[in-house]
Amino acid sequence: MEIQKKLGTAMTILRQKGPAGVWRTIRQKMAALTCTNENEIIFEILQDSASPGVMCDVGAHHGYCLIPFAQAGWQVFAFEPDPDNRAHLLENTRMYSNVHVDDRAVSDKLETSVPFFTSKESSGVSSLSAFLPSHETTITVNTTTLREFFIEQGVDRVDYLKVDTEGFDLMVLKGINWEQTQPKAILCEFEDAKTQKLGYTYQTMADYLVGKGYHVLVSEWRPIIRYGEQHSWRGYFTYPHRLHEEKAWGNLIAIHEDLLFQQLLDRCKPKTEAHKALQPA
Repeated sequence: MEIQKKLGTAMTILRQKGPAGVWRTIRQKMAALTCTNENEIIFEILQDSASPGVMCDVGAHHGYCLIPFAQAGWQVFAFEPDPDNRAHLLENTRMYSNVHVDDRAVSDKLETSVPFFTSKESSGVSSLSAFLPSHETTITVNTTTLREFFIEQGVDRVDYLKVDTEGFDLMVLKGINWEQTQPKAILCEFEDAKTQKLGYTYQTMADYLVGKGYHVLVSEWRPIIRYGEQHSWRGYFTYPHRLHEEKAWGNLIAIHEDLLFQQLLDRCKPKTEAHKALQPA
């Protein structure tokens, strides 16, 4: 029955959008799988200590990362300024009354009518920064900070903060009032090819998190060949860590509590140890 349902869905997409539409859907599902590898680990280690908790998803895309938390009864605050991505997000989360979607971009300052860039290469590269030749200004957006947003919503606790803004992750972090809000776990993306022109590197962001009292695990991925395609993962490494390749990218997993970080290391231990030998001297 499940196979028939999937085949029926594929045929519907084929009729409506053609072979290219089927391929785009497959790529989106593959992208979702790469997201949930790291996301699911965080979900697993937080379930016992913060269930149900509060998640903030900045750059929610189509909502694949937040859905496990929504299903578990967490309160989820999601930001997605790209109208096309937000339409998918709203459709994918319409059955969850505990998911709240905001159309603003998040940074370290409040601004209005800021240019927002999208690209036909991938739905996952929408950004406040034009880092691809194919980027076009399609809309303008308003920006907020998490400091202001939490005041607006009366949010006094965040257990998990996931940030994927295609270059503005450090700015999102700098917009937090750390004296009032200190998430138990943070997942944020790094890629120096995007962020050096914005004035920071993965080390800048990792050091910033360490300075806020976090332990940091680096999930390193090999350089992107093409956006929108499946990417190749290298491994988990405890920070400080020097990337194997200059154009590598990945995610930082930051955990504030010692016990939770140990649980993270226990969960990732085989991969961490297996890849440590590859780290340059």
